[in-house]
Amino acid sequence: MKILGIAPTPFFADRGCHMRILGEIQALQRRGHEVLLVTYHLGRDIEGVPSLRTRPVPWYQKLEAGPALGKFYLDFLLWLKTVAAIRQFEPDVIHGHLHEGALIGILARALTGSPAPVIFDVQGSLTGELDSYGWLKRVPFLRPLFRLTERFINRNSHQLVGSNVAVSESLVQEMGLPAGRVHTIIDGVHMGFFDGSGRTDLKARLGIEPGRPVVLYTGALLASKGVNNFFEAIPHVLAKEPRAFFLVVGYPVEESQALVQRLGVAQHCLFVGQVDYFELPDYLKIGDVAVDPKEEVAGEASGKIINYMGGGLAVACFDGANNRRFLGDTGAFAPTPDAKGLAQAILSLLADPLACRQKGEAARRRVEAEFSWEAGGRMYEEVFQQAIQQVAGQRSRQKEV
Repeated sequence: MKILGIAPTPFFADRGCHMRILGEIQALQRRGHEVLLVTYHLGRDIEGVPSLRTRPVPWYQKLEAGPALGKFYLDFLLWLKTVAAIRQFEPDVIHGHLHEGALIGILARALTGSPAPVIFDVQGSLTGELDSYGWLKRVPFLRPLFRLTERFINRNSHQLVGSNVAVSESLVQEMGLPAGRVHTIIDGVHMGFFDGSGRTDLKARLGIEPGRPVVLYTGALLASKGVNNFFEAIPHVLAKEPRAFFLVVGYPVEESQALVQRLGVAQHCLFVGQVDYFELPDYLKIGDVAVDPKEEVAGEASGKIINYMGGGLAVACFDGANNRRFLGDTGAFAPTPDAKGLAQAILSLLADPLACRQKGEAARRRVEAEFSWEAGGRMYEEVFQQAIQQVAGQRSRQKEV
């Protein structure tokens, strides 16, 4: 099949949703499909992923996640690029990532009259995400408009793929979509990715003292990702385990650095900033415990957990259906949904290094067996075929009328 992907984001920018998009593309390519991606002018090209970018917009340079008014203009440019791509590429299916990607696909398909169905890759609720960033609190009168937009996108996509079970259940139960149009394909991993560069001196190069257990966080340093829970847990961890060292991989760093300064724990933390996604395995290898401080919002799962698992790390996180679905019994779950509870989960892993390593090894085996993009690629094929048959059936019925 010829698949046109729409990514309304600065792909590729070392972020969780980008890792999912890349995983899907590469899995489909390995199965013999031709994929073309349209995306923003920002980000870096990935070898082997054919990409079309919108024209440069010098005043928009935002790489981190989160809403921004400038995105409305970028999405208009992306719609224009998508219209041109549909006419030139003539795809069999249109694969819209995130709500804006699906909406752009729906509108571009309508303008061009393309027979290609729109498959919506859903990573959470639109209004739920805006709430998590606090955006709708500033403009609450826009909530009904965004809710209507969300319903329009869901109802006009031919097939929808939730990134986890909770998202899919929300689409059926809250949005009222037929269960037959909703599927679940959770985030996957490529196990060879975790081999890393083979570098063995990273810990020393970073100046981390030998023997100090390393507690690792990787990902966006945004309140919506729960990072304040992580940083506020640090004093509680150090009170019981003063040798612990906290390695933070991600960006933007300014607010988080200011927070650890106020908490008085800055000397126990190292912020390395943005790291190339393909160098991430080297950082995973020097961790002892990984932390996912994100609370489940609107059913949205956190894909970083499977990267931690693939790297052979035991994970401390909050208790929730998605986290338990990933980890099974290989993680440590906070007994209370706050910083103190997260600290207890971290301490439970640090208290027994041997058991911690065994949990990490079990997590790696589990992710290899259950969370592979190879399976995801096969499932996407089935969804695409179902969508193509759905459109063919609709056209047949229209001719009969």
